[in-house]
Amino acid sequence: MFVSSDPAQLLNVVLDLVSAAAEHELPRLRVGIASGWAVSHASDWYGSPVNIASRITHAARPGDVVVAESVRQRVGGAEDYEWSSLGGRTLRGVGLPVNLFAIRRRPL
Repeated sequence: MFVSSDPAQLLNVVLDLVSAAAEHELPRLRVGIASGWAVSHASDWYGSPVNIASRITHAARPGDVVVAESVRQRVGGAEDYEWSSLGGRTLRGVGLPVNLFAIRRRPL
């Protein structure tokens, strides 16, 4: 689990990590990211965004980075990324559907 107050910085780190794993023939990673208020206690994090990120990770395919709409909105129109809408998904333990987006770096 990674925690950051800067979603664009977090996206860069996880995109680098997914890319490095693929380049070194390691298992393809699945990443889910959500944003919101979480609480730290005893060196761990708790709260709705933690649970949603976990559920998103389970919905992602190997090699994918998938984010909740809240992350997409916080990052805004950064031109470094390509976004693909995955639509609203019902996630276990989450009352309402969550709009998800797959993200990757825009080719240079």
